[in-house]
Amino acid sequence: MTLAHTPAGAASAAPAPARVALARTWMLRSPLAGGLETAADVLVLDLEDGLPAGRKGEGRARARRAAEESPVWLRISAAGTREGEDDLALGRELDGRLAGVVLAMCAGPDDVTHVAASLPAGVPIVAMIESAAALLVAPAIAAHPATRRLAFGTGDFRRDTGMGADRMALSWPRAQLVVASAAAGIAGPIDGPCGPLEQAREAATHAVAMGFTGTLALRDAAVAGAHAGFTPAPDEVERARALLEATPDGPVDGSYAPTLARARALVERAEALAAL
Repeated sequence: MTLAHTPAGAASAAPAPARVALARTWMLRSPLAGGLETAADVLVLDLEDGLPAGRKGEGRARARRAAEESPVWLRISAAGTREGEDDLALGRELDGRLAGVVLAMCAGPDDVTHVAASLPAGVPIVAMIESAAALLVAPAIAAHPATRRLAFGTGDFRRDTGMGADRMALSWPRAQLVVASAAAGIAGPIDGPCGPLEQAREAATHAVAMGFTGTLALRDAAVAGAHAGFTPAPDEVERARALLEATPDGPVDGSYAPTLARARALVERAEALAAL
């Protein structure tokens, strides 16, 4: 996992781009909460919703201290806002101790441009789509060179649109984010928080069917279920390998090529996740 912390708190290097693309679970945690250990693939210190208005400065100070131990991911407030600019100032101060940022309330590609220009070169940006207007320009956000992944801010999106929480209601916006990500050539998007703990695996399985490859998380107890849902099952991998071995020279006709491509992608993802 990245912050970078193992469950025992041992530090490791900042994540490589491939690791950012593979991460299944992104734990949002207030810097005020204390304790950086998590089973999630990425721990994100939440400077936006994770901090009350009167304790923003204290939260940034704690994030600064956490960065002294190992590189940190930060969720920063909306670009162009006072809090967002203060968060970016912290990011510049951290420099090589900043592993990446999750940009809350991304309104369009200009926001990504502003954030990228305000931080050390190459800092990965995960852009959160949290409004109807942002969804309509999601393809341009995803295509920005600094955008590594999109994330779906389901709570604020529902507040903005009036949509319900059920899967049918949110299937269209979810599909839009998947298509935008695929067209931009970046990893599949990150879903909104996986909800009740007992539903984490089911929610992840549904997200995978929609084309998502990760989820935000708010509690560590949800991580195991989410990981199980986002990780190819052993029997799936075995069937995919058998299919590829049965056709070592490629498809017998063009209509079979997509099936082989999906099998190959599943095996490659399973192997890459096993190496995390």
